[in-house]
Amino acid sequence: MSAPGAAFSQINGFVDRAIGADGLSGALREKLLGQQLASLALMVPALMAASLIVSAVFLVVTWGLPSFPVLAALIGAINLLHLYATMLASRSKSGQAVGHAATQVVLLALAAGVLWAVVLSVLPVQQDMAIRTVALLGAGGLLCVSLIALINYPQALAALTIPIVVGSLRGLTGLGQSGDILVQGTLIGGFTFIMVTVVFNHAAAFVALRASEMLVEEKGQIIGLLLREFEQTSSDWVWGVDELGIVNRISGGFTKATGAPEAELIGADFLAFLRDITAPGDPLVRQVERAIADRETFQDVELQIVITGQECWWRLTGKPAFDDAGQYLGYLGTGSDISERKIAERRITLLAHHDSLTGLLNRTKFTEQLGLNVARLERYGTPFSVMFLDLDQFKGVNDSKGHMAGDRLLAEVAARLQLQLRDIDVAARLGGDEFAILLPDAGSVEVVDDLASRLIGVMREPFIIEGDMFLIGASIGIAMAPDDGIRPDHLLRNADLALYRAKADGRSTHRFFESQMDSEQRERRLIEADLRGAIARNELVLHYQPLVSATDGLPTGFEALVRWNHPTRGLVPPAEFIAIAEQSDLIVDIGDWTINAACMAAAAWPAHLTVAVNLSARHFRRSDIGRVVQSALGNSGLAPSRLEIEITEGLLIENPDEVIEKLGEIRALGVTIAMDDFGTGYSSLSYLLKFPFDKIKIDRSFVEASTSDPIARDILRAIASMAKTLKLKITAEGVETAEQARFLSEIACHQLQGFYFARPLTPADLPAYLLSTIRPRTDQPPEAPRALAG
Repeated sequence: MSAPGAAFSQINGFVDRAIGADGLSGALREKLLGQQLASLALMVPALMAASLIVSAVFLVVTWGLPSFPVLAALIGAINLLHLYATMLASRSKSGQAVGHAATQVVLLALAAGVLWAVVLSVLPVQQDMAIRTVALLGAGGLLCVSLIALINYPQALAALTIPIVVGSLRGLTGLGQSGDILVQGTLIGGFTFIMVTVVFNHAAAFVALRASEMLVEEKGQIIGLLLREFEQTSSDWVWGVDELGIVNRISGGFTKATGAPEAELIGADFLAFLRDITAPGDPLVRQVERAIADRETFQDVELQIVITGQECWWRLTGKPAFDDAGQYLGYLGTGSDISERKIAERRITLLAHHDSLTGLLNRTKFTEQLGLNVARLERYGTPFSVMFLDLDQFKGVNDSKGHMAGDRLLAEVAARLQLQLRDIDVAARLGGDEFAILLPDAGSVEVVDDLASRLIGVMREPFIIEGDMFLIGASIGIAMAPDDGIRPDHLLRNADLALYRAKADGRSTHRFFESQMDSEQRERRLIEADLRGAIARNELVLHYQPLVSATDGLPTGFEALVRWNHPTRGLVPPAEFIAIAEQSDLIVDIGDWTINAACMAAAAWPAHLTVAVNLSARHFRRSDIGRVVQSALGNSGLAPSRLEIEITEGLLIENPDEVIEKLGEIRALGVTIAMDDFGTGYSSLSYLLKFPFDKIKIDRSFVEASTSDPIARDILRAIASMAKTLKLKITAEGVETAEQARFLSEIACHQLQGFYFARPLTPADLPAYLLSTIRPRTDQPPEAPRALAG
């Protein structure tokens, strides 16, 4: 390398280090240099204009002087250089080698700078004050314009301005006055120092900005390549919409899944498209709509597609996109076809819970549903009925036509049963030709009697199986809770006894359980008479079961549970009197008392503790519940946010609009509304969409099953995920082991309740419990929570 080339390389290296360009890769540095030269090309005309103005002034003030010819020649050469540079800038192309162009720019700047230095040295500044002033102004103007025009490329700026500065200082030596030299030299030197500082700071900022932009562009290109590869090789799809919700990006997988060409999908309204391919009013589509309206991320929303003619499910995820200024750009997301997984999950569930022949529930699942209704009976006094149905003359079908025909007949029987039942009723095949029916909220003898008569009638109608006609019948035994028992085994036994009575009475008939009916009815009347005065005699008391934090095991509130402290019977559990109160309408007085007593008690607790009160369906419907809650809060002084009202979905089955209106009145007071026994009902999800509940309480059956049943654990995870999406708090009840508590804490439940933490506490036991659990919250760090220990 030649000496000038080596010097130029060293200068470039020094400048790159000064402006922070030395750490860039070769490719990025070359792009940056191209941008620097491009900015210079835009300013070359301005630099030429400044040169012409200064040249004209210099020629005017030296006209007629001996030095004029030399100055005219020099100035002509300078402007030819500027003209040549302007022509080069106008013809520059992006494909030109930037290294060669940079060298050319520096050499042209250096040549112009040297010529200007000679001009400033030749000017006869000592002869005339006007010439001296013009020289100084001209030099200053050239430096200022050069600074503006060449600031993004310090090498060219230095090549032009350093000779001008030197020439200016050289010209000052002819002034003849040392004071003037000192003053003007100081001005030029100070200006030069400031110019150098400004140049390097600006150039460093320019390099940082442009380098950042180029890195972002490079990463965007890489991401684009990876995204295109993903779109081509992955089974997932990529989709995107603009700020108006119009589809502007789709991958090949999306077009394949929809069967529509890309031209039809691009430009379509995304939400309108989803509504067209899903069932009308699909709540999950509304969830996506709300997320997009609020510009929130939605993840793993599983939609059932109904236009394909076969079962089809999609899983969609979307995230809002914003630019650097925070401007909303639209949504980007992915999708995938999960039909195979959903079909497999449903098959697994069917095998686990349903009879493979008839599609009805199996014995295990029916017993579980029966237990849930018993639990609701104990808590809310909700009556229900159980039917046992046995086919008459079925053995003759098997014997004469074989088991294949018998199986077909059983499937037809199951279909006829389901046609006569409500959506909330539960039918099961217990085995052989035995069926069971659970009728929730069916406490009327007339209603149950009418259904039994209709079932017997449809079973008498002929069955046509493979061209053969079969005439059979059915006998039914009925047990009604709580009259015929409050335990699952008692109810099943009593329904079975009633079935035997029906068969003994001639078959194809139905019988209600009657054993000991008179004695039990007398007992009920005695309890009802005593119960009417229980409130006036202060025999009702509240026990409080803690609701603890799933994070640290410390109490966050209590559930108020009513008990009857009978003077002779002792402490009567709610299962023995709540159902009687429901039938006699005493439940309204008991329910109103419970709300008032719970609020009065909670008002004396620490301010962070809440109290939860269960409302039975009959109490809720027959009481002016909004006024009762408002009065209880006013009398007690309890903050509304500390009161929780729990209801079950059974309340919403009849007159849901009226119930939702009442719930809205309570919620408007600031009271929390929770759905109890979540996951065990018939349409819990639909009610979550109809009313904005604050909390759901997972039924104890799922918690109990989670210890050994992986399906139950998966259901609990799904409930937790759904609650997180809907921004609902979760309470899990029935926690009895540390394993259950740990699992529920891991899946992000907020509160836990159960015997593992504490049994319901009497008012006398409550202070000691609070002292042992609340005091560590303020006095010292709490011990490891029981739920998470071990």
